[in-house]
Order: sequence, then C-alpha cells, then structure tokens
Amino acid sequence: QAQEDLAQSMAAIQHHAQQYIPLRMAATILGRVIDRYRQANQGGVLAHAGRLFANLTLGSFGGVQVELHDNGSLQLMGVRPDGITLVPTSGMSEGTCDQLYLAFRVALLEAYLERNPPVPLLVDDLLMTFDDQRSVAALRVLADLSQRMQIIFFTHHRRLIELAQQHLSPEQFSVQTLETKL
Repeated sequence: QAQEDLAQSMAAIQHHAQQYIPLRMAATILGRVIDRYRQANQGGVLAHAGRLFANLTLGSFGGVQVELHDNGSLQLMGVRPDGITLVPTSGMSEGTCDQLYLAFRVALLEAYLERNPPVPLLVDDLLMTFDDQRSVAALRVLADLSQRMQIIFFTHHRRLIELAQQHLSPEQFSVQTLETKL
C-alpha cells in the first residue's frame, strides 16, 4: 500500500512540475515584458513627477516607478540615482514622502493646466518636514509653477520667508503678513 501511495504521489509531483515549469517561465517572461513596456512608455505625470522628486530630494532619488508584484498589486517606488535600487514609500522618511507627494501634486497640476484654465493653489505649511536645502528646492519648483497659476502659501515659519528672500527673485513671490491684536 505504501509503495502504491508513493508511486501515486510521485506521479502527481511529476504532473504538477510539468505544469508549473512552463507557467513559471511564462510569468517571468511576462513580468520582464511588462517592465520593459512600463519603462519605455512610462509617460506623462509619472515621468514628470519622477523628475520633480529627484529635484526635491536634491538627487537622493533619481525618480519614481510603479512596480507590479506577483500578486498583481502595484506599488509606487522611489528609484535611487543608480537606477537599480528601489525604495518603497514605507522605507522613506516622512519628509521624503512629503516631497514625493508634492512632486505628484505639481505634476498633476501641470498636466491639468495643459487642458484647462489656471486655478489658484492654496497650500498651508507645505514644507514643515523639509530641511532648508529641500525647502529651497521646493520653493523654486513652486516659483516655476507660479508662472502658470497663482499660489497662495500660508506659513507661520519665518525661516521659509528668509529662504525665499535669499534664493528667489523678488518678482517670484510677495509676502503678506497677517497679525492679530489680542
């Protein structure tokens, strides 16, 4: 009985292996084709957000891409400058995630502006998690965007005003101070 069970198990294993190998090879080939297609056709907003993200992170990242997992889910990944190392958002600092968010927000706004009239953009303490150098990069990105739309930037951090004064031309921004009397 044991030899018969063993023979049936071996036949089942051989049958499953013969099915598994071609399926696994097809999945690997399909994954590579999808990766090549994505890289060749990664257009529009994703590519532009990647360039902005590289700028906002001062070159710490080279861009972004979407990865397809074996279970069919998609995950946004930061791409290091080597073009190989991928970092999921869970592996990024809060500030870097905020820079990624800003990169996508600006890229989406610019895509919107290609087909629609400008609308004002209101932001409130957008750069709280950015260090000075990355704040300057973000202020420059926003100054470029302000050529196409009005940006109203609320902050109570005087350091951001100082950075804007040091790194932007006076035509690129104006400061309005709101004071309350108690």
